Amino acid sequence: MTLSAIAVGDGVTALSGPALALGAADRRLRSALVEAVHSLHDRKALDFGGAANASVRLVDRPGCVLVTSRGLPRDLGDDDFGIVTLGGEFVGGKLGKGIRSVIAMHTHAYRREGVNAAIHTHSPYATVFAVAHQPIPAGHYEPLVNRGQRVDVPVSRYGNRNSGEMVGELDRVLADHPDTRAVLLANHGLLVFDEDIRKAADLVVTIDEAAALFLRARALGGSRPIDR
Repeated sequence: MTLSAIAVGDGVTALSGPALALGAADRRLRSALVEAVHSLHDRKALDFGGAANASVRLVDRPGCVLVTSRGLPRDLGDDDFGIVTLGGEFVGGKLGKGIRSVIAMHTHAYRREGVNAAIHTHSPYATVFAVAHQPIPAGHYEPLVNRGQRVDVPVSRYGNRNSGEMVGELDRVLADHPDTRAVLLANHGLLVFDEDIRKAADLVVTIDEAAALFLRARALGGSRPIDR
């Protein structure tokens, strides 16, 4: 009998299953994810860490991802994870009720070729653009381009996370923007996906950094694109 990790609406409960049994390669991936979370806190990209989440594609368990179970707190530990199939089935570990309504956001990001990690945050400056429904221009800040985000960070249409609508809107914007490595979720936050968890964390920081600079540049008439 399979149990879905995905649940929306009222009455969502936490899940607890078999203890995590990770191989050596997957333990290293978990350690890298924990280190990335510490780095995001140190670089002030997780002011709202309780509302964030992250995942990595597992090596020893093909077709599965390791996802954080209780946000991205600074004290994230080795037991604060659950394993989910890319089809959304619960395998083991723990999943808090808050993560269950957005797990599909992660699993759908892994449909992109080369994606092995995903991070969702409410990083303060990037989220300003999300609530304003404004894309973040990649070509105005060289470090953003150097991180691999060579197109503007698009904004999805608003979809309620508790009804599953947000994932449907994410799917639409991913289909329309095949080259983006990040999406602003309207009225919600930021989703980044990349080759590994370190690169994903670095991109989160750079997007938030760019957003902060663009907001300040408006006092001088706005940012300008890189001269080619």
